[in-house]
Amino acid sequence: MNHIFLFMKSLSSFFISFLYLIIIFSCGENHEATVLAKITEKKEEIKEIEIEIDSNEIIIQQIAQTYITNSNVSLRLKAFGDTNSETNLTIYTNKGKMVLSLYKNTPLHRANIVLLAKKKLFDNTLFYRVINNFMIQGGNSDNPLMRDKIDAIGRYRIPNEIQKSNIHKKGAIAMAVSPEEQSFGKKSSAINFYIIEGRKMEESYFKDNVGKIFTGKQLQVYMTIGGAPHLDGDYTVFGEVVSGISVLNRISNVKVDDYNWPQKEVIIDSIRAY
Repeated sequence: MNHIFLFMKSLSSFFISFLYLIIIFSCGENHEATVLAKITEKKEEIKEIEIEIDSNEIIIQQIAQTYITNSNVSLRLKAFGDTNSETNLTIYTNKGKMVLSLYKNTPLHRANIVLLAKKKLFDNTLFYRVINNFMIQGGNSDNPLMRDKIDAIGRYRIPNEIQKSNIHKKGAIAMAVSPEEQSFGKKSSAINFYIIEGRKMEESYFKDNVGKIFTGKQLQVYMTIGGAPHLDGDYTVFGEVVSGISVLNRISNVKVDDYNWPQKEVIIDSIRAY
């Protein structure tokens, strides 16, 4: 991109010189003052063009420094996380608000949700998928403006930060993973998140599901608080609800259609990080 701006600047300098020669050869000596005045005027016009070009170049460079892609996502999110230390979120909905604490052992996911909250990406989005006794999923919208917001930030996936200590207990927040990513890297969606409601598990469940290993404390959590243990190891859990579980329950119990889409919109008014 820089070579285009250099070419434009060289062209403007050439234009000034060329203009000077044309005017000199087309006028007599008595018109020298007029000629110089016209050249000065043109120089000022060229200067304005160069200033505009410089401004556009700065804007493009700024976009390039913040635009996130799959190739620079770790670098960009780490840099953002280093200077933005917020570890709490408040999700404001038309059903009430939930306060969440973000885990420090998933720094890229923490940085991502804080970044998008600060960019107001989630404002006026929806909990668009609700399955009672399982989870509520949100963070997106079919509003065309949503696509514009995403395009301005970048389209990317987050490298998984799956931690054995971060389980899908009731109130856990995690990022969705596309089916193709489940078999290749388990990279997270940048915007689609879900919050677990789950259910209390019987001890027999864990005896029948020997493929996953849980600590005694985790087993106790799943049997007394509840959750969705079958998701552990496949999705990055990066925080949990610390206030507003009743709001989670309220949303989980809304009436939905055959596609688990709420019959009445559950709106995310905003998400704020602090």
